[in-house]
Amino acid sequence: MPDLIHTTRAESDAPAIVAHWLDVATRDRASDLSFDPGADVWRVRMRRDGVLRTVGEIPASVGGHVVGRCKALADLLVYRQDLPQEGRMPASRVEGATGDVRVATFPTVHGERVALRFEAGQDAPRELSELGLEPQVLAQLSDAIEQPDGVVLLTGPSGSGKTTTLYSCLRHLVGSDHERTIVSVEDPVERRIDGVVQAEVDAAAGLDFARALRSLLRQDPDVLLLGEIRDRETAAIALEAGLTGHLVASTVHAGSAPEVFARLLEMGVEPFVLTTTVRGVLAQRLLRRRCAACEGEGCARCGGAGYDGRVLLAEWLPMHDALRRAVLDRRDGRTLAAAACEGKFEGLRSVAERLVARGVTDEKEVLRVLGRDR
Repeated sequence: MPDLIHTTRAESDAPAIVAHWLDVATRDRASDLSFDPGADVWRVRMRRDGVLRTVGEIPASVGGHVVGRCKALADLLVYRQDLPQEGRMPASRVEGATGDVRVATFPTVHGERVALRFEAGQDAPRELSELGLEPQVLAQLSDAIEQPDGVVLLTGPSGSGKTTTLYSCLRHLVGSDHERTIVSVEDPVERRIDGVVQAEVDAAAGLDFARALRSLLRQDPDVLLLGEIRDRETAAIALEAGLTGHLVASTVHAGSAPEVFARLLEMGVEPFVLTTTVRGVLAQRLLRRRCAACEGEGCARCGGAGYDGRVLLAEWLPMHDALRRAVLDRRDGRTLAAAACEGKFEGLRSVAERLVARGVTDEKEVLRVLGRDR
């Protein structure tokens, strides 16, 4: 990434400042760019390969104009500064962008913070085989989503690539031999996929995940992608759909694949519903790759970081007898994790150790992403 750049008042033309940082971000292959308000200066921050860095500053006196320019490019209400807003800049308005740029604003005591997220566009993996999953995990996930019914769940923190994986699953289904009605409910729709009926939730209009799911089930789709299971009502409807002849794919926030079952039990989902409908859980993270050009020493290509690009780290937990018994007994997360290991389950840390041994990444990066083993 570039050295810290201080924008002077003489350079305070907002359109030029925004154009400059959009250009820097796209050339540097950043996933996020933000302008963070301060009393005297605003920080310009970028995230590349999952790591956030401050890369510049702009005077507070022009910060509001920068936000206004971002809003205009995203067709947001420039005159409203008291409420959060969300929109997107079309790729055609951002030179070098391969996809649209999502824009979100939020009012703070020093002005509106604006965050921009660069969508992968055509550079995103399109097929499951392009994600970099371990062969065994790829085979199990492919088999699960090719079934006519049941529920497949993904988990991982924000920015771990869950959406990319889900979209690759959808493309896999669209390209399969069996023609099926595939519908997604998302918040928001991040990428358009031909062959998939895509819809967005709208909390202001009263259209949340649960209500959208109930309505869509009356149209009898074959496959449902649900952006996230957040509450008991949504979980109950999604799992019921998997029980009544639909294939459902969704995400649940949890620390690992076994903890997904603990989270759903805490939501009030009946154990027998989980053991009957859930075909498997994929937990994933993204690890930075060691830069091939400098072997981790730091060079111009990797911006001195020693890493360039990321590799997918994933664990797949299928439903098996030991896990089924633990779920039916409503065991806690630790017990569920122990039960998971009684089957053919390889956890994230074990997969990461193999990537380190192959020189794909290093121990420092594994520690940053996974933390210390508890």
